[in-house]
Amino acid sequence: MPNGGVSDEREVVAACLDLLFVGEKQVVRSETRGGLGMPSDEERMLSYIRENLEGMSEETILDFLEKNRGRHPVEPNLDPRGRLLPIADEEFRHIFRDGEGWTRFRETFPESDGSLRVSRVGFDGAVSQALIYAGQQFDWETGSSGFWLFTKTGGEWVEAGRAGEWLL
Repeated sequence: MPNGGVSDEREVVAACLDLLFVGEKQVVRSETRGGLGMPSDEERMLSYIRENLEGMSEETILDFLEKNRGRHPVEPNLDPRGRLLPIADEEFRHIFRDGEGWTRFRETFPESDGSLRVSRVGFDGAVSQALIYAGQQFDWETGSSGFWLFTKTGGEWVEAGRAGEWLL
C-alpha cells in the first residue's frame, strides 16, 4: 500500500514548483515521469539516490519506486491550484518536429517558462519525508533534472537535498 495521499503528493509538487523557475501556466508533460528509462535503470537510480541524498529513508525510496513503475496523469490530482498546463506527448512531438520547436513553443505557451516533467511522490510511513523527480527544459541545450528530498517541518514541506544535473 502506498504511503501518503493525493493531497500530500500535491503539496510536495507545489513545494518543488516554488523552487523551480516556472511560469504562471507551466507546461508539464501530461503523464508523470519517474526518472526511469528502462527497468535496468532502477538499480543505478537506487545507487545514485542512496549516494547523493543523505538521510533518505529506505521506505521513502521504495514508495517512490512503487509509485513510479508506470505513468500516471498529472491532472487533476498533482496540479496545485491550476498552475500546470498538461500537454500530451503527441503535442510535444508536433511542436518540436523541427528546428523551430522552441520558437513555436514560446508562441503557443507564452506564460510557461519551458517544459516540465514530474514524478509521483514517494513518502516514508509517517509522511514526513518525500522524494520527487523533476526535470525542466528551457531550450534545446538548457535544462535541469534530478531528485529532490523534502522533509515536513512545522506543517510545511522544506527542501532537504537535491541530486541531479542543474544546468541553469
